[in-house]
Amino acid sequence: MKGKLPAIQAAVIPVPLGIVNAFVLRGGRSVIVDTGYPGSADVFLKKLSEIGIKLEQISLILITHAHTDHSGSAAELRQRTGAPVAIHQLDAEFLRSGNNPPLHPTGTLSRLLMSLPVFGRTAKAPPLEPDILIEGEMSLQKFGIDGEILPTPGHTPGSISVLLNGGEALVGDMIMGDLIRRKRPSYPLVADNIVQLRESIKLVMQRSPKVVFIGHGGPLEPERIYRKFLATACR
Repeated sequence: MKGKLPAIQAAVIPVPLGIVNAFVLRGGRSVIVDTGYPGSADVFLKKLSEIGIKLEQISLILITHAHTDHSGSAAELRQRTGAPVAIHQLDAEFLRSGNNPPLHPTGTLSRLLMSLPVFGRTAKAPPLEPDILIEGEMSLQKFGIDGEILPTPGHTPGSISVLLNGGEALVGDMIMGDLIRRKRPSYPLVADNIVQLRESIKLVMQRSPKVVFIGHGGPLEPERIYRKFLATACR
């Protein structure tokens, strides 16, 4: 990628990959946000073809956190698109190893669900050396997207969110949809640090997003997030 790309208010295009949501941000160029489990690349590329995005239009592959249901196809998508892969430096070691960070259930129900194969699946991903290490807030302007990356630790130490200037927020697994009512917000099944997680929710909500896209379920209305987390995260 050469030079600065024109930044255009991006459209958020969901890419459902089984139980996981990935996304494409379509602006001056296109940015992939998360990649699904290992083996999801063909489905992802088919979606790109359907919406008219060419491989050479992908300027960045952005990983919200290093759980393999979100990072598992990053290596193959980088190989096939030529786009660099970015992840926060605190999650980079897990991308390099292909292993998940430690999984810490957030409650009794989480511990029960994590014992089930569909929820506790810990597929190993192809090891990948990231091209870009995120250290703090980072603009997406040079990748053709009118928005920024915001570190939002808690689910994992290096979790990040994307805030677009059009009012959309993509928060990975900082929040997930209720297991039955998928557009009702709830805590993720696992969190590295629940205190950090609450502070990250508060931080994103202070930016007044218009809609919040999540890795499992959603999208979420901000009002529902305020009602759910106000007592603990938004005081």
